[in-house]
Amino acid sequence: MSIPEKLSGLTGKWKGSNRLHTPWQTENPLHESEGTATVTERIDGQFLEIAYTWVYDDRIREGVLILSGDNKTRAVNAFWTDSWHMAHQTMLCDGKENGNGSISIKGNYKVEGHPDWDWRTEIVPGDDSFRYLMYNVTPEGEEEIAVEMDMSRT
Repeated sequence: MSIPEKLSGLTGKWKGSNRLHTPWQTENPLHESEGTATVTERIDGQFLEIAYTWVYDDRIREGVLILSGDNKTRAVNAFWTDSWHMAHQTMLCDGKENGNGSISIKGNYKVEGHPDWDWRTEIVPGDDSFRYLMYNVTPEGEEEIAVEMDMSRT
């Protein structure tokens, strides 16, 4: 197992914008803030850690995604947590690397009184940039954007 080649090029420090979508809040369903990210290879290049921050309700929030992959099969696995969506929990995710070097992974979380929901994450590397996208996925498979981060190298 190792990290997908295109993603290993993301190591370093980043800054950019974060857009948190909260459609259940009718007055202010979009929360925009500055964001930062530090991408680090771990354990001899076997894992990639993406640690990031953003601001919500005047508080700095943090998240971390640690991923690994199989360059032969393009399988990717990860665990994710953050201080707002997953507070005090981790989510195991799996998925694949796409032909363009991006990844798409999915995990699930409990919703009391309902079937589990999925959480899908995409990381799309660019030239000195990357997008980090997160989606809520209903039990019926309908996706809705939850977070958009657009990062540029500092």
